[in-house]
Amino acid sequence: MSKAFTIDLGATSAKCAFFEDEKVIKTFVYKTIDKTNLLENIAKKTYEIAKENNIDMNDLDFVGVAVCGIVDNETGTVIYSTNLGWKNYPTRKELISLFGNENIIVLNDAKAATYGEWAASLNREPDSMALFTIGTGVGGGAIFNRKLVFGDNTGLPSEPGHGGGFQNQFQCDCGLIGCLDPVSSATGIERRLREVGSTSTGPLGKIYADLKENIHIIDVADLFINGDPEITKIFEENLEPLAKCISVLIHFFDLSMVVIGGGPSNLGEPFLNIIKEKLKSYVLPDFYSKIRINKSNLGDLVGAWGVYKYGLDHIINKK
Repeated sequence: MSKAFTIDLGATSAKCAFFEDEKVIKTFVYKTIDKTNLLENIAKKTYEIAKENNIDMNDLDFVGVAVCGIVDNETGTVIYSTNLGWKNYPTRKELISLFGNENIIVLNDAKAATYGEWAASLNREPDSMALFTIGTGVGGGAIFNRKLVFGDNTGLPSEPGHGGGFQNQFQCDCGLIGCLDPVSSATGIERRLREVGSTSTGPLGKIYADLKENIHIIDVADLFINGDPEITKIFEENLEPLAKCISVLIHFFDLSMVVIGGGPSNLGEPFLNIIKEKLKSYVLPDFYSKIRINKSNLGDLVGAWGVYKYGLDHIINKK
């Protein structure tokens, strides 16, 4: 029997879940707009929820957190998280104190999502895969030879949105040239929707007239799914740098699957099909004919599942 509590900690909310024997028994969401004493306040809320649902916090085998930032996986320190305002934050140490549990898992959120999709959704098949999560930026992770990739140099891989020279339109906030983040992220797509919408005489222009700078992908979802040419063109142009990056991984590692997560992936097959079509121009036929481009299946709990499964494999099953 395994019991755990996990937190998928993002810039605007923390998606929290209690697990027992590979089943989610209770979830709740904690708003994280106010970052003051954030982990302490989440812990207080967690104990309240546990008491209301007759969950004994002392029975937990481990507590885990997926963090939107760069994580030192040896120490459990969040080296840097722009969205949370953390720098060299001793996350593991803090969680041990708050929950009275020595078994703490701290993962980057994209790595957690990768492990969740592979271990929970895909039942640990295939042996190697990559995941890209499209949101404020472009995060990602990889499974290689059935192991989550942490790297041999810094231990920090999960930043496919940076580097590579895949576009020449925008300077990235990180200081590098050619990053995916300013273009292929949800933020980049929405910026382009606003630019085009401000002068559009079509359906996008009407939506922009109502929403102005508050236009988001969800506001054009129906038009996109129904093939509106103006909106489709925006997605095609903005997803091209992502396709270029994916093509390099396919050729180098001979991956059999790439999983796409994040909010825009909820647009389903029309969204995935754009990526597939773009890959035709950048992937050799022998590779292209076998590659699978899948949508993430675990939704909002992908990070929670990833931390839970990682904890099972690296704490429970190693006892």
